[in-house]
Parts: sequence; structure tokens; C-alpha cells
Amino acid sequence: MIVVLYKEAFLNTNELDHALPSSVVSLLHEFEDVFPDKLSHGFSLIRGIKHQIDFLPCVAIPNRPTYRSNLEETKELPRQVRELMEKEYVRESMSPCAILILFVPKKDRMW
Repeated sequence: MIVVLYKEAFLNTNELDHALPSSVVSLLHEFEDVFPDKLSHGFSLIRGIKHQIDFLPCVAIPNRPTYRSNLEETKELPRQVRELMEKEYVRESMSPCAILILFVPKKDRMW
């Protein structure tokens, strides 16, 4: 990911930052055609590689109890998920499995 970010910042200019390691600069020049001209700020809707996990037939997915959360966390979760989906940082999963989400309050008591 670092290389992608450096590409946008440095390859479009004639002056490359001298703090950037020369090995990274040479990689960016060598593989310049691999990166898109404009970087999106989220996931692209169409990707060349699609991944899926094939579950075995007649095998149950492990069923664990839900994670207990307080009322404040329960209200915060949909707000953050909605915000991340609007920015296209995440997208809805088609998986029958769920993942655990933990909230860790920051020093200013925000999530």
C-alpha cells in the first residue's frame, strides 16, 4: 500500500523526494504502468480477482454466542458502518459468516 500512495504523491512530479528510498523510487518507475492514473478513496466495484471460500456440503458453520455490547456501542455500530460504506472503505459481505467487531474508546471518549 505504501507504494501506491507514493505513486500518486511523487510520480506525477519531476522532483522525487530525497527522503524516499531509491529502491522504492526505482520500483515505482519500473512498475508505473501497474498503478491506475487516478486512485480511488474506496474499493473498486469490479476487481480482476474474485475470492470465495467454498464450504463443505452438510457441514455446519461454527455457531458462537453473540458478543455482548452496551447500549452506546449498539447505537454506534450502525453509524460507523454507514459512514464507512458511504466512503466506500467497506462493502456489504455476501458471506454467511459474521465477524466480531470491538469498539475501543479513544482518549477523548469518542469511538
